[in-house]
Amino acid sequence: PGAGACGVLGVADIGVPAELANDVQVELVEPGTVSNWLPNRPMDAHKGTFGKAMIAAGSLRYTGAAGLSAAAALRAGAGLVTLAIPTALHAALAGALPEVTWLPLPGFGTHSAAGAAELLAALDDYNALLVGPGLTTTGDARAFVEALFGTQGLSPADWQGRTVVDADALNLLAGLPDWPSRLPPNSILTPHPGEMARLTDLSTAEINGRRIATARRYATAWGHVVLLKGPHTVIAAPDGRAGVLPFATPSLATAGSGDVLAGAIVGLLAQRLPAFEAAIAGAYLHGFAGALLTRAGAIAGVTVRDILERLPEALRMIYIGR
Repeated sequence: PGAGACGVLGVADIGVPAELANDVQVELVEPGTVSNWLPNRPMDAHKGTFGKAMIAAGSLRYTGAAGLSAAAALRAGAGLVTLAIPTALHAALAGALPEVTWLPLPGFGTHSAAGAAELLAALDDYNALLVGPGLTTTGDARAFVEALFGTQGLSPADWQGRTVVDADALNLLAGLPDWPSRLPPNSILTPHPGEMARLTDLSTAEINGRRIATARRYATAWGHVVLLKGPHTVIAAPDGRAGVLPFATPSLATAGSGDVLAGAIVGLLAQRLPAFEAAIAGAYLHGFAGALLTRAGAIAGVTVRDILERLPEALRMIYIGR
């Protein structure tokens, strides 16, 4: 809440010896840190150099979520993005996203268990997977999630640290017994406080009252990276490390913003960043894009497409900081 009473927050070096911070595990994320993590962009690169991301998303009700997450993954620098969608969505999305490749899956406007089998069979050539944006919580979508993260689903060894679970996939997992063990270790979970409440049986007030402690506690307990969304987003790793973003801006409070965030993270994960670093870098890129809109005077009327369009500028400025 203090963000509303604070102007521009600056962090200045006052000469404290760096070694005193060796045991500090919670840090305010700074642009130099993110810049050091971003992958190099060699002149002789090809699309495979920057990785391939698979995104399982979308439904008739939330068609746009799939498109937004795919566009964000490309804007974050992924070399190739494939959208795994119910076949009925293809005509609506294909013309708007000529850069994307497609994996049409069986299902009547939502994902299904049969679609999970086809998705699993297609994953061998991919570096990262995002599941969840716009999935819905219907029975068919639940069967899809159960099949994808069941005993015959993703290989824990192959997909450790390469999987992002977002939105309705989190809501569906919350209803399954022992759900953390169903995911490949070190998956990235991206709940907002309401989704975190469903995953933990805490109230949103309890979560928002202890955001850093809650994210760290459950990242350790679950064995996954937890990205707790909201003003000053918190990202926690299973080993106790945590980063807090410096962004609190209404420019990000718009429908589809979370889909862009998840897409940016999987785009960086596809470029072979480790899970914790990819989660922080993707969230920083997303938050910085929102901050650029605020600095440009966008008080109201911002849409998620505005955030998407600012991602390359934000990325350029972070790279320049190297």
